[in-house]
Amino acid sequence: MTKGMQGRFLLLYGSQTGQAKAIAEEIYENAPHHGLQPEIHCLSMTDKKFSLEKEACMVMVVSTTGDGEPPETATKFWRRLKKKTLPGDHLAHLNYAILGLGDSNYNNFCRNPKNFEQRFEELGAKQFYPSGFADDAVGLEVVVEPWIDGLWPVLRKQLGLSNNECTSNGVMEPTENKSITQSTGDDSDSGTDVDNPYGHRKSHQDVEKRTSPDVKIQTEAGTRTMSNDNRTNPTTLNNDTENDKADANQTSTDSGTSPLTQDSLRTNQSEGETVVDSTQNKGPSLTCSVPPLSESGLTLPLLPPAYLEVQFHKDLVMSPDQLTLQGSASYPSAQSDVSMATIVSATKLTRDDAVKTALDLELDISDAPIDYQPGDAFSIICPNPSTEVDLLIQRLGLSEQADSVFSLQLIANTKKRRATIPDYIPKTCTVRHVLTHCCDIRTPMKKAVLRMLVEHTENAREKRRLQELCSKQGINDYGAFIREGCVSILDVLIAFPSCNPPLGRLLEHLPRLLPRPYSISSSPLVDPKRLHFVFNIIEFPHSHGRAMARQGVCTGWLNHKTQPIQQQVSTDVKGQDVEMNMAALSISEKSKVLIFARTNTHFRLPEDPSTPIIMIGPGTGVAPFIGFLEHREMQLNKVAENGDDTIKFAPSWLFFGCRHKERDFLYRHKLEHFVKTGVLSRLHVSFSRDATNGTIAPKYVQDNLRLHSTDVLDLLLEKNAILYVCGDAKNMARNVNETLLELIGKHTGKGAYDATLILAKLREEKRYREDIWT
Repeated sequence: MTKGMQGRFLLLYGSQTGQAKAIAEEIYENAPHHGLQPEIHCLSMTDKKFSLEKEACMVMVVSTTGDGEPPETATKFWRRLKKKTLPGDHLAHLNYAILGLGDSNYNNFCRNPKNFEQRFEELGAKQFYPSGFADDAVGLEVVVEPWIDGLWPVLRKQLGLSNNECTSNGVMEPTENKSITQSTGDDSDSGTDVDNPYGHRKSHQDVEKRTSPDVKIQTEAGTRTMSNDNRTNPTTLNNDTENDKADANQTSTDSGTSPLTQDSLRTNQSEGETVVDSTQNKGPSLTCSVPPLSESGLTLPLLPPAYLEVQFHKDLVMSPDQLTLQGSASYPSAQSDVSMATIVSATKLTRDDAVKTALDLELDISDAPIDYQPGDAFSIICPNPSTEVDLLIQRLGLSEQADSVFSLQLIANTKKRRATIPDYIPKTCTVRHVLTHCCDIRTPMKKAVLRMLVEHTENAREKRRLQELCSKQGINDYGAFIREGCVSILDVLIAFPSCNPPLGRLLEHLPRLLPRPYSISSSPLVDPKRLHFVFNIIEFPHSHGRAMARQGVCTGWLNHKTQPIQQQVSTDVKGQDVEMNMAALSISEKSKVLIFARTNTHFRLPEDPSTPIIMIGPGTGVAPFIGFLEHREMQLNKVAENGDDTIKFAPSWLFFGCRHKERDFLYRHKLEHFVKTGVLSRLHVSFSRDATNGTIAPKYVQDNLRLHSTDVLDLLLEKNAILYVCGDAKNMARNVNETLLELIGKHTGKGAYDATLILAKLREEKRYREDIWT
């Protein structure tokens, strides 16, 4: 593309899981409708496809990974950008805007895009549009949509273009909000404050009520009208309030899904209604709209152009073992090749009456090129639940073609720019394979998917509701009934029976099925060919629009695979926990899993064993610390055997918590053993649901931190201890951080700001390390 082209700007993205890339591509697709011509590149292409030194205007979409670090695709770019030899006016010619993606459940929210912003300023670049920082904890769309809406007029002004709408170059004329219109960046009716383009949307109460009986949809081909006589009344398609009660006792199938039955779901195709029971719905739900939204004019996103064509090959037959897993695509964060491991044991660490079921699995990695250290993580490549795949195939009307071979081709003359066939879909594939191993069929539907589904929905009421869910005015309903409810494509298709999208359109929008990461809970010094990890079996009840109860994609799959060999931690006659001797079990059919090592260099034991360590890991967050302690025990034994008294081992503390001491005290026998042998200096436990009989007892790990604050802060601030936190990011890790700030303030006599600086310094020195997740 010629750099002198009118409306040209550089569009860059740095993505770890694909979200930043998808948003950048959305900007790229919509830019021509605003008379703009972006040149788009991944940040990994620096100096190959682009050079900031030659650019005048740049827009960047970039995510944050790890502990506020850049995604792998942006590391080289960031490394070059932060060179200290660059002069202060190195980028004085550059005007830029940044859209950052992050998750506020983590302490370093959007740290990476903020680092980029700071560095650009240090190098003299000028910001022409305020940065947007989208939060995955509340929904990226809350910030992303208004930020993009506000970008267009500012970007046109920056490039010296008039903001008068010009239909000749594809930009639509503004349309009053009495009808449904395709979004073109005009934010007069979008609930967006131009001065705060990345703020929250207006609520339903802020949207003006409309009573127009017809819905007009503006498209590039013209305007078409459909009847919408009933939109002033609540449109009840599915009762999601009275009947959406969790059934945790349902029997799971091999895929971790409770199957639908004729009694639980009755579909009236002629009326386009899905009825679960006869109870009248009182409020909004996935399929029910109420005023003011049901009476509002709507602004819809542009319809994504079709670009994939499915061609079936009736004369070609392929067995499952002939199909490549995910085409030629590499796996993100992979530090090793993908290899096969064997599950040799499965131990249930919780009692049957525990709220959650925790399993410890042992893998034989003799054939895997994995050289791990305690604290490392690895990923498991898992399939989608077979029951859900079968239901989706049936719902798409492809049962007879489920195992037929097809290939994908680009549609000739597609309007999608830079259209490519996804590299994670094999060149020749089957419907069952692509939905089982390649595409994520569980992820909550993006608005672009819902917009596409509108065009393939026949029933007027269902069409209207899908329009509402993907509209700007329906952002609250989208968050409540799609994103927060974790509603999948199958859930939507069951709830809207007149919606029948073609396979090609689904494959355009379904994201890649990604491997699931797990912390290793063992030490290679015990056995370098064996690896342990622990997980809770995730349960999703039938509620909030979910058509059925289900288990986590990977945890449910692993639970099913290990059912024949699962053994429970039992208690001997002395009341001490002992683990079953799994090596003595006869396993008739050993289960295999595909794994690879993940990159990790920060969550490891200190090289110097004389450095004190403080470990905080409630629930399954204790996993890496079991590996730490096993490693320390082997090191201590070796020192004792060699009679080497020059190596000193510093104190090691562990704060653990769970609901009940007798139900879900994970690795209790191991931890008590470590205390008895002196490997673990202090073990402080808390049980949040146990009765205290009137005594004051710590309920959570932060309570124990307060009880032992003097010793903890002495280790941390005076003896240079390393603090490790592992587990839930949303509540535990945040509460621990806040507790530490409180304790540091009291201990030092300093205010909140100075306490924050002390904690920030610990992080900078890598003495406050986290391995947390949401």
